[in-house]
Amino acid sequence: MRRTIFCFGLALAAQASAGDGDDLLWFGHARTDLAHADADSRLDAGERRLHAGIEAQLAALWEPGIDWRLFAQAVLRSDWRDAGNTAGLVEAHLDRDFYLRNDQRLRVRVGQFFLPTSREAVDAMWQSPYTPTLSALNSWIAEEFRPIGVDLSWHSRADAERSFEAALTAFGGNDSAGTLLAWRGFAWHDRIGVFGEVLPLPALPSLVDGAEFGHQRNDGTRPFGSDLDGRVGWSLRASYGPPERLRGFASAVDTRGDRGLHRGEYAWRTRFALLGLEWQPAPRWSIAGEWLRGDSGMGFAPGPRVQIDFRAAYLLASFAPDERWRFSARVEGFAVDDRDGVVEDNDDRGRALTLAALRQFGEHWRAAVELIRAEGRHAAAPLLDEAIDDGGTQWRMELRRSF
Repeated sequence: MRRTIFCFGLALAAQASAGDGDDLLWFGHARTDLAHADADSRLDAGERRLHAGIEAQLAALWEPGIDWRLFAQAVLRSDWRDAGNTAGLVEAHLDRDFYLRNDQRLRVRVGQFFLPTSREAVDAMWQSPYTPTLSALNSWIAEEFRPIGVDLSWHSRADAERSFEAALTAFGGNDSAGTLLAWRGFAWHDRIGVFGEVLPLPALPSLVDGAEFGHQRNDGTRPFGSDLDGRVGWSLRASYGPPERLRGFASAVDTRGDRGLHRGEYAWRTRFALLGLEWQPAPRWSIAGEWLRGDSGMGFAPGPRVQIDFRAAYLLASFAPDERWRFSARVEGFAVDDRDGVVEDNDDRGRALTLAALRQFGEHWRAAVELIRAEGRHAAAPLLDEAIDDGGTQWRMELRRSF
């Protein structure tokens, strides 16, 4: 109860101070949700049939000049999963814009940040305006991939109908990306990971002390923190199209992990390509989709090692008949293929249908109801003491207060 009061107190305090300075803007939200899911499923309710949660997110944007921008985002939550941190830093970065001729702009970003790849988490603070629960693809991005480094993006607007962006990112501090995909598989949730937190891993026999991967830290995996192997990863991305009609996106990422063990964690070599689209075929209609394909691995032959291929995709359609209501439907699927043939079988399969209705009440309040029907199979589930049932149905209700 004290945690609940503190979450809402944080939100109200930030709202009260929002107008203290012309250059500093505070914003965020506080929300509470109630979910019911089949027991032992990989859906958001985890091992509980019924759960209630609460979360507050707070962001600060400081613009001391037209060319400079400093952004930071933090989260505070009650975590019924007993997983990771209940509070922490989500993003923190400094931006510098250089305005060139012919409506061109070069932006330099330094810090920890989301790459702007998601086509559903398009609202401020990496939130989705369509569904309370993210797709499996973006659920993985939210918890395990967020670069810490330098991003250079060049933006050109040819005219009112066409714009182009190209970007290059050099990063570190994200060497363990791939750990959750290989040993746990994909999942559905809206939990955004924070800097330095450790997320639990399933109780696989190979992770026990003295087993093949017994040197992995006992408490889990840390997706974001100090760099493990000293190698710089990279990302390239581009987008093109009319800002308000049909727009295409493409990204490529390589963490360049050396596959070795460092201070109780492996530096996974994770590579993936991501394609996305946004389309407004008619007024009040939105179509969005993404397709992801990649591979990840650690360790060296002929010794114990992990090597997987993974893929995921979703297509989302949304209709907003007026300023108050929005109705969305999303279909998706994912797969992880075990390629090493050593130790456990890491194959993973899943698909889901999501239906959601969101209702805006005034400027600050939003209510949502959501249904997810999922099916799947995780090959390593029989090895776990508490094997997951990969299919299931979840109902979720959410009430959110923005400021």
